[in-house]
Amino acid sequence: MFQVTRRRLAIWYTTVTAVLLLVFASGFYLYVRSTLIERIDDTLNHVVEVVQRSLVIEPTNQGGDVRVNVESSFRDNAISVEDDHIDLEWFSPQGEVLWSTFADAIAVPLRFNLNGETVHLSEDHLLRQVTQRVQIERQVLGYLRVSHPWFEVTKPTRKLFLDLMAGTSATVAMVAAIGWLLSGLAMQPIRESYQRLKQFTADASHELRNPIAIIQTNVQVALSDPESDPQMQRYHLQVVERLTRRLGRLVD
Repeated sequence: MFQVTRRRLAIWYTTVTAVLLLVFASGFYLYVRSTLIERIDDTLNHVVEVVQRSLVIEPTNQGGDVRVNVESSFRDNAISVEDDHIDLEWFSPQGEVLWSTFADAIAVPLRFNLNGETVHLSEDHLLRQVTQRVQIERQVLGYLRVSHPWFEVTKPTRKLFLDLMAGTSATVAMVAAIGWLLSGLAMQPIRESYQRLKQFTADASHELRNPIAIIQTNVQVALSDPESDPQMQRYHLQVVERLTRRLGRLVD
């Protein structure tokens, strides 16, 4: 009985602690991940602002329209592509790629998005992209898309996830061991009280057994002889009365 109760207490200690740790670890993981995403999006938006300020805009022969001089705006088109490289793409107003730092064109539809989005090129190749529409008044000059490898989010968050899982598992294991120890300490006074109760019950049973047996014997003797001597009946009644007082003291 005590072992079952101790085991239940230890399980409850461990379960409550595990739930609290999982809630904390999940919140911490989501906070770090969102912070990394915000940092990358801020970097991409900053690059968009810098590139927009460096665009060379010149008039066309069609009235008051203007256009972006791609050759002058994007001079360095031989930038080496590295894992941590920020890639640029310039699209025409019709959505055609006019210039790109990608070695090979990526099959990602053009979507206007300033808040950033994650695109999947393959299972292990993801990009974080920000797309800005460049226009003067109501004339759209083109679209600028800035891309950044997603590994700067997945790599640290994956490591953080593994570290949190390992730390949570180790902590839960320690809490289980400590919970077993604490439940044993908590059950010790109850165990001692139960042992005292058993001893008291045994002592009380022993003390009550003899008077009850004597009372029963005297009553049976008195009832077995209906023509017994009144003095003998009085004696039996005195014995019963004396024993009942003893029983009363034991009850008190």
